[in-house]
Amino acid sequence: MKLSVNGAIAHASTGGRRHAEGRPWLVFLHGAGANHLAWVLQARALAYDGFNVLAPDLPGHYLSDGAPIEGIAAQARWVLDAMDAAGAAQAVLVGHSQGGLIALEVARAAPQRVRGVVFIGTAAAIPVNPALIETAENDEERAFASMVSWALGPDAHRHDNTWPGASHVNFGIETMRLNRAGTLAADLRSCAAYEGGIEAARGLACPTLCIFARLDRMTPLKNGLALAAALPDNETVIVEGSGHTLPTERPREVNAAIRRFLAKYLTA
Repeated sequence: MKLSVNGAIAHASTGGRRHAEGRPWLVFLHGAGANHLAWVLQARALAYDGFNVLAPDLPGHYLSDGAPIEGIAAQARWVLDAMDAAGAAQAVLVGHSQGGLIALEVARAAPQRVRGVVFIGTAAAIPVNPALIETAENDEERAFASMVSWALGPDAHRHDNTWPGASHVNFGIETMRLNRAGTLAADLRSCAAYEGGIEAARGLACPTLCIFARLDRMTPLKNGLALAAALPDNETVIVEGSGHTLPTERPREVNAAIRRFLAKYLTA
């Protein structure tokens, strides 16, 4: 669907179903250099479970107009504006990697609008190697290849794919190529600059679920567990055999964990 957000056109996936009055909302927030395609195996599944799904491309990402937004807090304000445009008064937020940081800030800024948060492959802080930021600024193709290689687990590198005939590596690189030039660098700078995640986590009043990957090299498990320990009302699921890109590497496990969480706290 197309939304008018702050005078620009933003694209969001609905999982292939129209929104309906009275259904609970799920808002999916993608990671650095990604877009709504990161959620293709979650959005449709949960939409057909009976939820209103909103998986937006942040500005500058794939089908959304505008320049990429710098800063996690500013990105969180945009998400709230996008929720307004879609008519989502409250939602469960589902954030992967950078999207998890954005979810923290949305919940800090507007706790009354967040019914729960699912954190996937993320942490309270995501330090970024300055060399990667420099590469993204000067040689995007090389940065895409480096990030995808580092993010994927060993099964994904062997093309043991949850989508028959597809390649995790090619999917990751092609997804990044769909974004406006400079978007990855802006996202990485935003992650590197973000502070205050532990404080935000401790202040969350809503229930939370953390889904982490045992083999995540981009947001290592120990960093994720530090976030989980700070959350007042949290459950944690650790997925074996997966790298950082859990939603596409291990969609069955991710979807099952999300469904258990929603069944406990929401009625679809």
